[in-house]
Amino acid sequence: MQLYIFNPEHDLALANGNPYFDVPRSAKQFSTDLAALPLWYAEPNSLIFCTKQLWQIPMLTQNKTIDIIPHNISEVIPWGWNNMICNKLSHLGMQANLLPNDILLSKIRQQSHRKLASKAAAFLQQKMPEMPNPAKVLTTLESVRKFATEHEEIVLKSPWSGSGKGLYWCRKKLTASLEGWCHRIIAKQGCVMGEVAYNKIVDFAMEFKCNKKGDICFAGYSLFHTENGIYKNNILADNTTIEDNLTHYISSETLHTIKTLLVQFFTENLSNYSGYFGVDMLIFKRIDGSFGIYPTVEINLRMTMGMVARLFYDRFVVDGTQGEMRIDHITENGNLLADDADKKIKYPLT
Repeated sequence: MQLYIFNPEHDLALANGNPYFDVPRSAKQFSTDLAALPLWYAEPNSLIFCTKQLWQIPMLTQNKTIDIIPHNISEVIPWGWNNMICNKLSHLGMQANLLPNDILLSKIRQQSHRKLASKAAAFLQQKMPEMPNPAKVLTTLESVRKFATEHEEIVLKSPWSGSGKGLYWCRKKLTASLEGWCHRIIAKQGCVMGEVAYNKIVDFAMEFKCNKKGDICFAGYSLFHTENGIYKNNILADNTTIEDNLTHYISSETLHTIKTLLVQFFTENLSNYSGYFGVDMLIFKRIDGSFGIYPTVEINLRMTMGMVARLFYDRFVVDGTQGEMRIDHITENGNLLADDADKKIKYPLT
């Protein structure tokens, strides 16, 4: 029996590194509100752990929500593995053999560093010289200042972060507040990652899956929207439709070559990890009007919203149909339920 857990605070926990890290209240609320999300992507006949029993959930996958950990669990599948979720599960009575040990957790954290994306970019550029330069590892404030002056606009990223957090845009010169942020991140995490800012046209991702033997395969495309690096929604469409959309800008040969090379790269460089993971990419427009691809914006060594959208579409949506997957947040009591009722009238489920 597999047990799925939605722990969206995973990226924050990785950045902090403390197993007793107390996440912000907003992150706790998000985790509680969406505890049943795995119902849509978990394997059939699995269990989904919730902080309280949830009712009126459409059991389309024949899964069940639980609020205590039973003893017949064969595998635990969280959104992402970190020492905080391991510590929490251990205190709740989870068997130690179902949790990764400290060595494995350290390896996962190390591989979740943005250096992996930079290394992947360098690998791709060796094979495909037209690919953009990899992100720079900047270990001093002076090196950050120098990098900023060398480019019209840059993006600075903290080594461990995700979902649009820890990203700052800069034109030519660092502001005092951005210098302060860089100083703190370098002191805490050892460096800041610097990238050239591109004129983005399309956000998308290639999703992959690694089994326990280390075999890696392509798991599908994710086409999504962001604002200032923050995730907004996913387009629900089949893989062929998404690839056709992308080939308006980039050839299918280029996409397939990147896909093949990334499988090779992860096979050689990803160890002790099993499960889904995603590689965020973007298509940008050059000054001359041509288009390029930046293939390693971010590597998310965890489950992703893009993979949720992929699995949801493949399981529940009729081929050829298109739609949108997003997380709605409405603060006023009762308004989300009213919005749900309104949508059921406007867009009846077939």
